[in-house]
Amino acid sequence: MFFPRKSKSLFFLLLIIGITIGILFWLKHTTDAVRAEARERFFEQYNRQQYLMAELASHTLEEMFATFHRDLDFVVSLFERREVNRQRAREVQGTLEKIYDSLAHTPVIDLVIFDHQGTTIGIEPADPYTLGRNYAWRDYFRWAREEGKPGQMYLSPFMPLAGGQQRGDKALIVAEGIYDPQGEFLGVVTFTLNFDELVRKQILPVRIGTDGYAWLVDTSSRTVLVDPNGNITGMSFEEAFLPKWPGLFDLLLSMEDGNPGSGSYAYQDPDDPGRQVRKLVSFHPVSIAGRHWTLGVATPQREVENLLSSFLQRQEALATTLLVTVAGVASMLLGLLFTWNRALSAQIERHTRNLNAAHSRLESTFEELLAAKKMAAVGHLALGLAHEIRNPLSAIQMNMQMIRKKINPAGILRENFSIVEGEIQRLNDFLKDVMDFAKSRPLRLRSAEVGEIVSRLIGLMNQRLKTLQIQTEIHIESPLNLICDPEQIYRVLLNLILNAIEAMEKVTGERRLTIAASTRNGMALIRVSDTGPGIPSEKREQLFDPLFTTRASGGGLGLSILQTIVLRHGGSVSVESKPGRGSAFTVTLPLEGPAKTGDPH
Repeated sequence: MFFPRKSKSLFFLLLIIGITIGILFWLKHTTDAVRAEARERFFEQYNRQQYLMAELASHTLEEMFATFHRDLDFVVSLFERREVNRQRAREVQGTLEKIYDSLAHTPVIDLVIFDHQGTTIGIEPADPYTLGRNYAWRDYFRWAREEGKPGQMYLSPFMPLAGGQQRGDKALIVAEGIYDPQGEFLGVVTFTLNFDELVRKQILPVRIGTDGYAWLVDTSSRTVLVDPNGNITGMSFEEAFLPKWPGLFDLLLSMEDGNPGSGSYAYQDPDDPGRQVRKLVSFHPVSIAGRHWTLGVATPQREVENLLSSFLQRQEALATTLLVTVAGVASMLLGLLFTWNRALSAQIERHTRNLNAAHSRLESTFEELLAAKKMAAVGHLALGLAHEIRNPLSAIQMNMQMIRKKINPAGILRENFSIVEGEIQRLNDFLKDVMDFAKSRPLRLRSAEVGEIVSRLIGLMNQRLKTLQIQTEIHIESPLNLICDPEQIYRVLLNLILNAIEAMEKVTGERRLTIAASTRNGMALIRVSDTGPGIPSEKREQLFDPLFTTRASGGGLGLSILQTIVLRHGGSVSVESKPGRGSAFTVTLPLEGPAKTGDPH
């Protein structure tokens, strides 16, 4: 009777040991799977951050070249309906100097104008050696003469500089042809860009971690501009990538469709040439004047794994403790494992949210900085032009008045004098807008009630609203007080209301102007909407650009001045519009006034 009892106890003991060992193996497998999932998700998020950096850097490059295009357009306009020769270049030399000075913080080396034969007729900064020389053999000149059209920009492949202080540096040339109204070729305007400086300012700073570099390739010509080690090469894909990065070579071939993406590739370890390691990579297309570049950001996988090392070490310690404890308390360990799994997922999701929030703040700050720099550059140029025009315009106006008083015109001649004086006054009004745009006065902050400002505006516009049969709806929280410069905010709302009224002048259906104001999270939201024809989507991005207008009589500065006033108050302005359904502008202002860090002007 004793032997069977002993055998039974041994059986149960072996059964418990077997179950425990099974649980241990199962738990180890589960832990490894959780670690692998966490590692994979971290890699995905890391690649996502690389992609966002590549996207932001790509948009920055595109915006910089768009600025060059606008400056080329302006230089071309100086020669429209004029002879493209040395005399005209001397006449506009002051303006050319101001344009060049406004580009002082960009990679632009020089601004050059050529006549229709390819001879240099103007250059900033002055270069007697280049002036008068013929460059008709250059690719950009042949392109403008044979293929280019008005308003098109040409971007050259990069090339080494043959002379000057930047001799040996790489350069790009952007060019635009000058044509008469019939499309006849008259000449070319070019900017020479120092590609080395462009790379130092726009590409090399795009880094992540210790060994994560940005690279740039020209997919149109299959040329490597900046390789994954941060070197400027100019080699073909085959020369640059096949020996060291064959995986990246295959990836580049797949990029020729112009789509962004992420992935990884194997490459030769520079510390151990016999070993293959992997890099995580994300890339985004860059489209400039018909050429297609691709900007990528890549980081060695081992560096990403190092970022996880401390976390994985804590995970190992926890897993070891759980494995030792499970021998006695297997059921309790299962509950702890599930709890830990949920905590790990929550931690990853929290880090993901924090990373996305940080990126949103960074992108918003960058856009505001870019808008402020653009406003400052255009304001500096506009101020110079306004001073140059205003004095002779005043002289013209005074002489016109003297002539009119002396000859006392009648009939058609009197009407012609009235037309001229009206146009002079319109130009004076435009110059005043330019001066206001370029030289904003300091803010005079005090408490103001939004409802009172709106009431003054509606009283001012009441007769015009009745004449145009426009219904008005006002929805304003009362009281809605904010710290601001009341006259400046009055001007902002006046501009929006006038724009809304003018948008509805030709509408045959319902005409309704709606003004609403409310508060949310310490901010005042003021919304002005109309039932006009709406704004085409392709024009909404340019609405706040200086000198851009959709009206024949507009100067193109109203919304730019409006945006500048709102930014100086620490706020923002946005627009929503659908063709045929009207437009709505929303001004967001802090209730407590702008942050006390100095006047942003």
